[in-house]
Amino acid sequence: MPKTILLIRHAKAQPFGLVRRDFDRTLDPRGVQDAKTAGADLKKRGIHPSLFLASPAPRALYTLRLILSEMGLDPEQVLTDAILYDASSDDLLERIRAFPDDVGCAMLCGHNPAVSELTGALLDGSCAPMAPCDIAALTVQSSRWGDFGLLPASCDFRIASGRRA
Repeated sequence: MPKTILLIRHAKAQPFGLVRRDFDRTLDPRGVQDAKTAGADLKKRGIHPSLFLASPAPRALYTLRLILSEMGLDPEQVLTDAILYDASSDDLLERIRAFPDDVGCAMLCGHNPAVSELTGALLDGSCAPMAPCDIAALTVQSSRWGDFGLLPASCDFRIASGRRA
């Protein structure tokens, strides 16, 4: 069974100054709408992930929860991992490689630059940087998550909901 990861950059966050710490920033109204739009797009595509992992920062956690709500999935299924807040692309890849092999499709919502760097690395540099709320669906033809980054990945599709004016 191939393994598919949907790498998501969190949606547009409120600007600095409204909160004291970067970690505490949440979504602005456009970010909320973009996340809902992305979720509706994934639902139309018939995507059926079974593992959901997000940075605990509100902007990442809420992005993934809004996407799941629009997909008709339980937003409370989202697991958080503190490492994802300040993660490098290597940290993200290590996390993906540790997913249980009985999971066929998973979602990971994090922050730039790590999300863009990992997407580019998995696609041999043939990927534009991720804008807010962009989603890249990457598949490796393997029965093991541990093969991500070792075997070639293909980009099944990309959603660029964060680029709307």
